[in-house]
Amino acid sequence: MESCPSVEKTLQQKLRALCPALVLASQSPNRLRLLRDAGIEVTPCPQDICEICGSSDPETVVRTLSRQKLESYLACPSFRPDVPAVAVDTLVCLDGKLLGKPADEAEAHEMLSRLSGRTHEVFSGMSVYRPGSGNCMTVCDVSYVKFKPLTENDIRWYISTGDPVGAAGAYKIQRNGFELIESISGSVSNIIGLPMEMLADIMAQ
Repeated sequence: MESCPSVEKTLQQKLRALCPALVLASQSPNRLRLLRDAGIEVTPCPQDICEICGSSDPETVVRTLSRQKLESYLACPSFRPDVPAVAVDTLVCLDGKLLGKPADEAEAHEMLSRLSGRTHEVFSGMSVYRPGSGNCMTVCDVSYVKFKPLTENDIRWYISTGDPVGAAGAYKIQRNGFELIESISGSVSNIIGLPMEMLADIMAQ
């Protein structure tokens, strides 16, 4: 891609009007930045859950884990019933196999080599609590990302940036990772880690 993709200002404004304050049941700095860049007053409340789902289906995994995170927040002493809350889980999927966060540079190299020249999917499960709604909603969004063919030098350079650390699929589109990408289809914010279009739709209901 020629430039780093960004979230549309109109979407940020819409979400800020619908949801000026929010609790984020996640420790992800990317999700926190997405929401704060939209002008939303965000209170981080990370949840330490055992991320075990018992399924290999990506949509089931992300929906289940996001729901577990939100339910953990709703049951904790920090729960604020008057403020909306959101929990998200994001995974990268290639050929039906999940790619999590690389444990080290060798694993990052292996993941990037597999993604080279291929199209993969980014799934985000999102669970949302709305005050007064009486229930929580869980949804899933999917975006498609096509990588450029990567040379060995491309991969080594990208690993040297430090981006693969803590990143599902070993890349961050909002940082140097956009230089590895040929095209995307779907929500940019979903690829970063939080489908803001879906969140706006839920908050508008």
